[in-house]
Amino acid sequence: MDSRERVLTALEIKEPDRVPTHVIALDANNVDKVLGKPEINDFQLIEAIKQQYPDNYAEKLTEGLAALETEIFSRMAEASWKLGFDAIQVGIIPYTFRNDKEFIDPWGRIWEIRNNEGNAFPFYREGLITSPEVWEEWNKPDAEKLAEEMHEFTSQIYKKYNDKIFLIGVDDFIGIFESTWQSMGIVEFSRQIMKNPSYIKERFEFQTNIICELIKASFDAGLEVWTESGDLAWKSGTFMRPEDMRKYLLPCYKRMTKIAHDLGGKCILHSDGNLMGVLDFIVDAGFDGLHSLDPMAGMDLAKIKQQVGDKLCLLGNIDVSYTLSRGSQKEVEAAVKKAIQIAGSGGGFIVSPTNIHPAVKPENLRWMVEATKKYGAYPIKRGG
Repeated sequence: MDSRERVLTALEIKEPDRVPTHVIALDANNVDKVLGKPEINDFQLIEAIKQQYPDNYAEKLTEGLAALETEIFSRMAEASWKLGFDAIQVGIIPYTFRNDKEFIDPWGRIWEIRNNEGNAFPFYREGLITSPEVWEEWNKPDAEKLAEEMHEFTSQIYKKYNDKIFLIGVDDFIGIFESTWQSMGIVEFSRQIMKNPSYIKERFEFQTNIICELIKASFDAGLEVWTESGDLAWKSGTFMRPEDMRKYLLPCYKRMTKIAHDLGGKCILHSDGNLMGVLDFIVDAGFDGLHSLDPMAGMDLAKIKQQVGDKLCLLGNIDVSYTLSRGSQKEVEAAVKKAIQIAGSGGGFIVSPTNIHPAVKPENLRWMVEATKKYGAYPIKRGG
């Protein structure tokens, strides 16, 4: 099987030739370690543009963001392929330079530009939508424009890398839940869900409309799988009460997954945190797969496999806080072997880091891929 067949078979909860591998992203410092650093880094570029256009450098930087973003994700796909992965996620992040230290996005979020070994890394700082009245007057993101950008972006990367690595579309940083609460901040979000629930419903539906258009655009450009990205939980449980998740998010997720299914594709949910209490919600929402399954957040892979392993493809479970950041090759191999023994039998499992951050080491990722090839060939006996 090739990577595409392998991943799609796993998403069908069937057994491919071996357990596939997947990574949600690679931080640019690690891409540089795999491919070599570019001739000029992001901060040198920013400084050069500032010198050339002192009065309107932010506008000039923003004009070049689309091309830069395509180059960043192209390098990410190349590095992931070289590390041996079967699948990587790609998607637009529509920022605008506010100045040389901050991005702002169409949802009203401010992102601090942090330096990741010469690479600009966006770090969420605050939301500007402090009330429904502010949102009413806000220059809102245009779904049609974003879909056009997504189609152009995806088409370019698909043409270059479709024959090397399986590409999955993603709304990283702009998922339905995350873009909504972050635009106003968690305190205001919590206040509004109690005081003005119709406003929260409106905001979720607004973002769902955008995501549905992005799915259509990415599938039209050749992709077959979409990941809805947005952390719904922390280690102790979900940010929202399960009953509120069903009330507000379930209709949105159902509409989104139906779009993907109607177009002949699949849909994965990515969320960090402890989702043990809402696994049925994820199934009811129509998702085909669930990513993260972080053991450090209390996600018990054996229980998850038993409860929903016949309904959801499980992706992840390889820790990034230690195993893929500081662990030895022996420790990485042991973690992969254990995960495959627990969840690999019968298909429906994809080995993946639970998340990604700059401290994750490329060699550890390579060890993870190699261990998957070593222990992940089917048939796999449950429990080893």
